Amino acid sequence: MAQNIQRSYMYQYGSEAEAYYQAIPKPNIEPNHRPAVEPRKKPDVVFGFQLSLCGMMAFICAFVYIYMYSSLVTKQDELQTLKGEIRELKSAMSFTESKISENLNLDYIRNRASRELGMREPLPHQIVYIELPKQSYTVYDK
Repeated sequence: MAQNIQRSYMYQYGSEAEAYYQAIPKPNIEPNHRPAVEPRKKPDVVFGFQLSLCGMMAFICAFVYIYMYSSLVTKQDELQTLKGEIRELKSAMSFTESKISENLNLDYIRNRASRELGMREPLPHQIVYIELPKQSYTVYDK
């Protein structure tokens, strides 16, 4: 084993092996420099102004849309409330009409007059007939 170690490190100086390792000359290249940034002038100001106008228009349009939508929703709520009131009034009117038609029934009037007011049918000697000329009253349905 000792012989193997000595063999592996045997190097002959001045041999031909050095001729294969020649230094590669570096190319003479100047580094690329970025051109200096020119200061931006008037086109940037105009573009900024246009951009701010577009932003303002978008904001105004959104504001108008939200305002109109909210007013529409409130008007719809008011409309629903009014429709509910109309329904209640119609039901009250129909209830009142039914009460009136019930109270105008001749049998109901007779029963109420006899029970609540203590009235009776007139006797034949209490009935008085009168004659009116046609000029004094109006005739309907003719």
